[in-house]
Amino acid sequence: MSEKSEIYETVTKEIFAVIDGEPSATARYASAACLLSGAFDAYFWTGFYVVDPVKPAELVVGPYQGTLGCLRIPFGRGVCGACAATGETQIVEDVHKFPGHIACDSRSNSEIVVPVTDTDGNLAAVLDVDSTEFGSFDEVDAKYLEIICAKLLVGASQA
Repeated sequence: MSEKSEIYETVTKEIFAVIDGEPSATARYASAACLLSGAFDAYFWTGFYVVDPVKPAELVVGPYQGTLGCLRIPFGRGVCGACAATGETQIVEDVHKFPGHIACDSRSNSEIVVPVTDTDGNLAAVLDVDSTEFGSFDEVDAKYLEIICAKLLVGASQA
């Protein structure tokens, strides 16, 4: 097992232990962002963009760790919007080559975005992780972040 996998094994257990029994989706998102951000030096911006219930084709910034994030992202625009539109994890080695990339912070060079669905299977949010380094994210990141995101809202209130 790689060092990265070992860190993910530990932080995944920590996240699940902290959110166990917590009904607030906001608290769950905040806890996951905090623990993930602290676990990896390469994580420059770690957080969630939540589907806006008033404008359901837009993501609005949610709990995060890092510099100022974009406030709103339309589905289909940038890496987060692509994830929201397709429902598929996006791994981008060089965000400057990604069509329609939104530069919330020009220091970001690579990114991974993972969908978060509610217990009914509807998109609730996306987890966005940025790095100042190129090529920071791979299938190991995708595997563990997808595991975390798949269970993030289990037991949370849907309000």
